[in-house]
Amino acid sequence: MTVFRGFMIMVKRNLGMMFMYLVIFITIAVMVQTMTKGKGMEHFEEERLKVAVIDRDHGELARGLTEYLGERHDLVKVKDDKNVIQEKLFYRDIYYVVTIPEHFERVCLEEGEKLQTTKLPDTTSAFYVDQQISTFLNSVKVLTSAGYSIDEAVSDAAEAGKTESDVKLIDKNGNGGFAMPHSFLFQYMPYIILAVLCYTIGYIMIAFRKKEVRQRMLCSSISGRRQNMQMVAGFVVIGAGFWGICMLLPLVMYPGQFLNDPNNIYYMINSFLCVLVGLSIAFTIGVVVQEIAALNGIINVITLGMCFTCGVFVSLDVLGKGVRMFAQFLPLYWYEKVIGVLSVNTEFTKAQSEVIYKGFGIQLLFAAAILCVGLVLSKSKEQE
Repeated sequence: MTVFRGFMIMVKRNLGMMFMYLVIFITIAVMVQTMTKGKGMEHFEEERLKVAVIDRDHGELARGLTEYLGERHDLVKVKDDKNVIQEKLFYRDIYYVVTIPEHFERVCLEEGEKLQTTKLPDTTSAFYVDQQISTFLNSVKVLTSAGYSIDEAVSDAAEAGKTESDVKLIDKNGNGGFAMPHSFLFQYMPYIILAVLCYTIGYIMIAFRKKEVRQRMLCSSISGRRQNMQMVAGFVVIGAGFWGICMLLPLVMYPGQFLNDPNNIYYMINSFLCVLVGLSIAFTIGVVVQEIAALNGIINVITLGMCFTCGVFVSLDVLGKGVRMFAQFLPLYWYEKVIGVLSVNTEFTKAQSEVIYKGFGIQLLFAAAILCVGLVLSKSKEQE
């Protein structure tokens, strides 16, 4: 077991780096959980934006709309000048500008002409204000069509906007409909899995694939088949050991919730498949890269790139459509799809079950495909 012992010696030398990543990961997970704990579970608070209203009409409807926006946002006085508005938007002094044209009251009620708005591009807050304005104006139109005067319509529409609704999430997981606390830990777990496995195995592969070491191994009395088997055994030990350490984290941080979660077996299978993907990626990187300096750069690009595009650091719900389409060709996307279903459900519909098992299968296929690529590259280098 000479090769296996050498493998374990290299692992031992990298234990410091492994535990450093674990400590960083646990610290970030605890900080995120502490900052988000309990927020948004009982109360919802509307976001107040810096909004400017340029009133060129000075009618009753314009006044009512201005007051309506003023109750929900912070109104900022801005000069009616295009250059000034652009400058204010650029420096984020304002986020949204409403320009009310002349004769707006008549044109809006009779012809349905929309307001002129200027906003920061590609911001969700702009759609938020758009919807508020649309709701107010539509209410006024309905009321005036029903025979109300413009004063009554504006007053009633503004009053209707103050109505609060009591909304409760359907409790599908025993946590009030919110994601289970340990699901956040599993959401971020792929980063630590990829980073630790790629660094640890990458260093080992570089050491074993040095020309002098390789030549000495080929001259030894141990057959190439036995050497490969011992290397595989080393991969299995480090993969299983690290997966076990990762599974201790939710038990230590959220013992009650994780043990009582009926989905804990699915979480464990999903993370195990992620470890397999990480091992295959680490092996392939170790075959291709020959210098430690290059290894650091490649690992950062691969791990951070996949984590940002596949929903590890940023939830899949807020990623753009194009990013999600691209992410489907990466293994971590399917890991996060499974986590998304497990975090808020304990009983699954047929479609949700398909998402889970499809995610398991695709991750396994990714692991096999990446490993095959690594083996082909390894064989090619051996022939060289």
